[in-house]
Amino acid sequence: MPDFKAEVSSTGSRDSAPGPDIDAPAKSDRPNVRLLLLVLAAALAVKFVVFGVSVGTSMNLSLPNAESWQDFSLAYMPAASALKNGFLPYNDFFYAYPPLFLYAQVAFSYLPLPSWSGAIPLVASDALTVIPVYLIARRFRGERAAVLVSAMFILAPTNLYYADYLWLNPPLTTLFLMLSLYVLMEGRYDLSALLLAVSIGFKQTALFALPVVFLVVWRSQRGRSGAVRYLLITTLVCFLVSLPYLFVSPGAYLASIFRVPMDWWDQGLPASYFQLGVGTGTQVTFGTSNWLTSRWALLSLGVYSPATLALPVFLFLISPGYYWVYNSSMVLSTGGYIVIVGGLLLLLRSVWKQAPTDPREVLSYVLCALLFVFTFYPLYKYYVVGIIPLLVLLVRSKWDAVGFTAFSLSLLLVPRYFSPWVLLATLIWIMRRSIADHIRMPHERQKRLYEHADR
Repeated sequence: MPDFKAEVSSTGSRDSAPGPDIDAPAKSDRPNVRLLLLVLAAALAVKFVVFGVSVGTSMNLSLPNAESWQDFSLAYMPAASALKNGFLPYNDFFYAYPPLFLYAQVAFSYLPLPSWSGAIPLVASDALTVIPVYLIARRFRGERAAVLVSAMFILAPTNLYYADYLWLNPPLTTLFLMLSLYVLMEGRYDLSALLLAVSIGFKQTALFALPVVFLVVWRSQRGRSGAVRYLLITTLVCFLVSLPYLFVSPGAYLASIFRVPMDWWDQGLPASYFQLGVGTGTQVTFGTSNWLTSRWALLSLGVYSPATLALPVFLFLISPGYYWVYNSSMVLSTGGYIVIVGGLLLLLRSVWKQAPTDPREVLSYVLCALLFVFTFYPLYKYYVVGIIPLLVLLVRSKWDAVGFTAFSLSLLLVPRYFSPWVLLATLIWIMRRSIADHIRMPHERQKRLYEHADR
C-alpha cells in the first residue's frame, strides 16, 4: 500500500498525481475462516435444496407473473448438444452469449448424470458468490454485519427462483464479477482484470462494469499506465476467449454478442442456423388476460419478448392506431441507446471527478452502470440476478434490509411489463442516496487521509 503521508503532500497534474488506492485491510486483519466456511455451507445447502426441488418437480412450479422461462432445457442444453456433435456456434448455429457459458454447459454434460448435470455450475456459482459478498461486507461493516448481509443474499427470492430453481444464466458471470471487484479492493489489479474478462466471457453484461473500473484504476495510485495495463489484460483475455470465432465468423460472432441489426451479419448462414441450438417445448405462460394478450398481439415484440419502459405506456395509455411508434424498432432502440450512453457518460464523469477510494462508492458506481443498462434496454426479469449481490452490499440498516427484500419480491411478483419501472425506481433511489453520500464524503475522506497521515 502507498504511504498516505506522501499522498497528502504530493502535487502535480491530475494524471501525474492520482488519488490513493482503494483502502486495503491490514494483513493481520484476516477473515474468520470458520465463519466464512459456515456461511458458504449454508449457501450451498439452501441453494442445492432448491435445486433438488427443481429436479423433483421438473420445474413445474411457477409463480404468478414471475416468468418461468425454460431456457435451460430449450436453449442451453440444445446448444451444448450441438457443439458436442461438431457444430460451431456463431457459424453453424446462433448463440446469444460469449462461449465460456457454453463450454461450462458442455463440460458438465459429460458427467454420468441425467440431463440436469449442466445446471450444477449455475447453482454452485450462485452459492459461491456468497464468498465475495461476505468478504466485501466484512471489509467495511465487520463480521456480524457480513453474516447478516450474506444471509440476505442466500435467501434473496430472485436468486432462489431464477438461478437455483429455473437454472438461468447470470450466476457464472456474477460470481466472477464480484470476485474481480473484491480483489480490486485488495489492490490486486492484474488478477481483477483477469477475473473481469472471465466474467465477460460468460455473459456480455459484465462488460458495462469495465469503464467504471478502468477510471477507478486510473484515479488510483496506478494512474494512467495502470489503467491501460488493466484494459490490455482484460482485452487480451477476452480476445483469447473469443477464439476461433473471431476468425471463422467474425460478423456473426460480434452481431450475436452485441445485438447489432441482423443485416450486419455474415451472409449465407445455414438454413438451420436458428434451430440447431434451440429445443422444442411448451412456451412459458404468464396467465395474461385475453384483453391484454390481444393488445400485445398488435405490438411487434409480442408477449414473450423482453419488456421495455415504453411497453405499459403503449398497452394501457396509447391507442392501437399509434402502435407503429412502438413497432418501429429503430426509434425504440435508438432512444434506449441514447439514454444508456448518456447516462453512462454522466456516471463516468462522476467517477472521474470523485476519484472514489471507498469500496462502497466503487460498488455503487458499478451497480448504477448495470442498472442503467437493465432499465433502458429490453429486459427479462432474470437479468437482475446479476445485480443482487451488489444491491445487498448497500444494506446498512434494517430499513435498507426491508427495501432490499421488497425489491426482490416485487420484481418477482409484479406483471412483467412493469418490471423496468421497478428498476427505474431502484436506480433513482440509489442515485439520490449516492448524491447524499457525496455531500458528506469530502469531509469524511479528508478526515480519513489526515488520520492515516498522523499514524
